[in-house]
Amino acid sequence: MKTSKAHLIALSAIVAAFTTGAGTPSPSYAADPEIITLSGAGPQGRWFKESSLFGMVLTEALDDKPTVNGVTGKGVSVGNIKRIAAGKIEGGRFYQFDLENAHKATNQFKGGNYDNVLVWMKLGTHLFRVIGDVGIKKFSDLKGKTVAIGVKGSGDDLLAMRILKNYGITADNTSFQFIGRSDAQNALANHQLDAIAMPYARNNQGHLGPVFAARPVGKSTDFAVPDADKNKAFLAADKTFFLDKLGEPVFGRPNLVGIAFYQGMAIRADLSEDLVYRMTKALYENWDKVLQGAPWWDAPGEASLESAPAFTTVPYHPGAIRYYKEKGVWSKYH
Repeated sequence: MKTSKAHLIALSAIVAAFTTGAGTPSPSYAADPEIITLSGAGPQGRWFKESSLFGMVLTEALDDKPTVNGVTGKGVSVGNIKRIAAGKIEGGRFYQFDLENAHKATNQFKGGNYDNVLVWMKLGTHLFRVIGDVGIKKFSDLKGKTVAIGVKGSGDDLLAMRILKNYGITADNTSFQFIGRSDAQNALANHQLDAIAMPYARNNQGHLGPVFAARPVGKSTDFAVPDADKNKAFLAADKTFFLDKLGEPVFGRPNLVGIAFYQGMAIRADLSEDLVYRMTKALYENWDKVLQGAPWWDAPGEASLESAPAFTTVPYHPGAIRYYKEKGVWSKYH
């Protein structure tokens, strides 16, 4: 039977798609795309603005190609990681623990192949906070209480349980409520909850989200701190987390200590080293324009070239590594 050139090309593409990893298809570009899509979160959050800002700065800085677009990202971190792996987008915002779980194919990522999702850069620092009735002074005081930890399967719930178990708080001795931030705020305001335990990013005024305005801080509610006698063992065993000492000065708690972790931007591994190098270089050489649109990053613990290589538990794209080494910031962490 005579086989046409078109049939041979199609057959080669199919074979290539199914031989890029352990029996699981992994999309691959024949050449770098001329349009790059970066995903943030929903239209109400900062992550959407940040991805759009990256798109604008990079498209202006890269005169030839690619064009970079920022889009909303359904499912936030978990959704972005899955879309990158499926080849639907080229990059997206993520939480550190989600990308760790993806590379281990555990929790929300069971059965998948996420080798094609690599770190591009560390961006902000997320803070895990506990706020509740004034009698709750430390994490271990949550035992026996009713605590909101995020929507089931969102990642917030898994994060809260992963952290709190180190302080003796589990579903066996505490009533976890799987509700989101807005519903949790209302429930705390109406005294239907004893506490909220969720991650937050700082807003433009340098403090956490409006959930903490649900009831007066210091009178009806207050922040709880991680138990000092349990911190050392927890942080030694789980390198994803570290102590946050930024405090909450807006709420009169400048010395508040909490638990923190990083979030950043991931990118497809099958983009060429040269392309990702050029994108990284263009972004940081125009960082002043980024800060004009995202002033919250110009603060301790937030985004900068110096902290971009800060992830140590998940792998980076070679193109990003090349630029970080060139600028002398890679060796600080690796």
